[in-house]
Amino acid sequence: MQYIFIRELKIETVIGVHETERLTPQMLIFDLEIGIPEKQAFVSDKLSETIDYAAVVALIKRELISPRFLLLERLAQHLCEQIEREFESSWIRLSVAKGDILAGAKQVGIVLERGRT
Repeated sequence: MQYIFIRELKIETVIGVHETERLTPQMLIFDLEIGIPEKQAFVSDKLSETIDYAAVVALIKRELISPRFLLLERLAQHLCEQIEREFESSWIRLSVAKGDILAGAKQVGIVLERGRT
């Protein structure tokens, strides 16, 4: 199994069930691992034969522009679907966390793993 990873990507957006959460954008922290399709990037040295980190980050930012999600669970599922479709990946692990919103916890969040390893 080979995959790219992105660690501690921080993006502000409006998300949350409680009205107070939806008044002000909050920072979300993303960790991703995305399986690389069986291509020749390891020998060809061509970006077109792997997954472009910058394109993944651009997709996530684009999906967070409008505040349409209440739950991290739904946001994570949506992002997994978009990444799988756009990058033809058969496997993804995505975690999304909120920081400092629950007394005594540094972060709370969700981890999704989709596809086959």
